[in-house]
Amino acid sequence: MPITWRPATWNDIESWLSIQPKYRGDALVGVQAALEAWQHVIRGRFFYSTVLESSSLPPNHRMVGFGTSVLISSAFADAELANPRPDINSRVMASIHSGRSVLATPHDVARANSGDGVNVLILCGTWRHQILSPLDLQEMQTLQVSGFVEVHAGYRIRRILQETAAEPEKSFLRRSIEFRLVAEFPEAGRELFLMTRESVHDLPGSLGNVLFSVREPALRLRDSDQQLLMAALRGATDQELASGLGFTLSAVKARWRSAIARVEETMPDLVRDVVNHEGRGAQKRHRVLDYVRSHPEEL
Repeated sequence: MPITWRPATWNDIESWLSIQPKYRGDALVGVQAALEAWQHVIRGRFFYSTVLESSSLPPNHRMVGFGTSVLISSAFADAELANPRPDINSRVMASIHSGRSVLATPHDVARANSGDGVNVLILCGTWRHQILSPLDLQEMQTLQVSGFVEVHAGYRIRRILQETAAEPEKSFLRRSIEFRLVAEFPEAGRELFLMTRESVHDLPGSLGNVLFSVREPALRLRDSDQQLLMAALRGATDQELASGLGFTLSAVKARWRSAIARVEETMPDLVRDVVNHEGRGAQKRHRVLDYVRSHPEEL
């Protein structure tokens, strides 16, 4: 069964949470408020997702795996590990609903990236094992882990937390040599797992080890340029960038000029041989996007 992955849309998330409501996080605020909090989460800058699909299945059943993660504040991660309790997603959604979000801010992330590292919370990582053969399941799990590594590469990561609420995720993480079990909540049917830099230190070549390897950014892009490039990497057009970032079309084009000027200043060889004709601006954009796609630490 051919399986591919892509970023999630709101429709994907709403559909998957209806299939696996244990990860919805509605225990403290109710279903509607939790779904509204999820919408806030996916609009955030530090939300990442993967949808695993099989084109050989009917259109309404193509999703076979799903995962989402966010960056959380160090204070929240510290508190959760000091006093583990079941249903961590509910506390995240309740914090957003109350206006006191525990999600990391750009300032938090900038400080963490230059210090101890960011804290990642996997809000949901699951799959439809009932319709997958053992070989398909193995392929899907490998793709899901690879996708997770790809979207988080470039961060200086301190810790990765995940609470499992269903099989076979529990078995998968129990077998993992990179995650360790932090706490079990038998009555709630949940388990909390943790991966740290130390837990993968002696596992050279593992995907976990790749996650905790840090490359320093060479371009040192401004925050506004990073926002632009991250959105462009998702395939957004200039008009969509303007709408999504809340700017005029001319302001988006000015941001492009700013980002490319920064590249020309710090890494001139990257765009030096672009032919001087009408389409050279687009060529330079492609060069810059290709570079940051393979060097996520820049963003």
